[in-house]
Amino acid sequence: MSAGRSVDRVLVLGAGGMLARDLLREAPAGVDPVTRTSAELDVTSREAVAATVAEVAPDVVINCAAYTDVDGAESERERAFAVNGDAPGFIAAALARGNGPVGAAEPLLIHYGSDYVFDGAGTRPYREDDPCAPIGAYGASKLAGERTIAERGRRYVILRTQWLYGARGRSFPRTMRERAAARQPTRVVNDQTGRPTYTVDLARATWALVAAERRAPGAGGRILHVANGGSATWYEVARHVFRRAGCEDLLSPCTTADFPRPARRPAWSVLDTTRFERAIGRPLPAWDDALDRFLAELEERP
Repeated sequence: MSAGRSVDRVLVLGAGGMLARDLLREAPAGVDPVTRTSAELDVTSREAVAATVAEVAPDVVINCAAYTDVDGAESERERAFAVNGDAPGFIAAALARGNGPVGAAEPLLIHYGSDYVFDGAGTRPYREDDPCAPIGAYGASKLAGERTIAERGRRYVILRTQWLYGARGRSFPRTMRERAAARQPTRVVNDQTGRPTYTVDLARATWALVAAERRAPGAGGRILHVANGGSATWYEVARHVFRRAGCEDLLSPCTTADFPRPARRPAWSVLDTTRFERAIGRPLPAWDDALDRFLAELEERP
């Protein structure tokens, strides 16, 4: 914590998004969250980012601002790179200017990366030091963001995560729930494998990591992989939803080739989360447990 403050001041960027909203809901005692939505702060403006960081003087910045349209990135490459590639570097540079009190700990940047930095040709879960080889514009833009942070940041953690879903935004599990409720026959690809991740669990894990990092401050940066436990194909995720709705017979598997999209998807996208689990002392819950809790939340609050 900065001198004279009894709580951590945490600046959450992209605060209107699905993950950020669960981060704010799960914020622990001892945190003073300051938020900026995409409408309130254009993270692609170096000057605006610097001014906001100087004004807030945060102990921690959690960057949830991102361009997440995987297919759209193929035609909006410049925008994707501005938000995912350039903006993280602006944030890291603003924090590295050292505007805090003498003797204060370096501000910490938490930034979310993506499994799309890998090409999906692997045969085991991807570790943090495996070679990156994105196969589309979205993954390339996320990798560019990692590199600008590494070039300009002094204290940061990049959390690569994947297949996010939450109650406060559009997502694949929500769409599958809607189709199951409407009793719509549905085909889903069964040849892409990853680790579905519930934003509530990711938010809690993020705060646990922030607490660990604040207890043991130190310069430098690192990359960690974080996701719910286990792995599944998109079809297996959908089957879990349809089975819960009692209409699994309406669901059938297909291949990626059956549904061509503008952007290629990694076939094998499983992240190895061992390092993160060691950092916070526990794994995240299994993906099917997380999905059940998500569906229960939707039933309570559609």
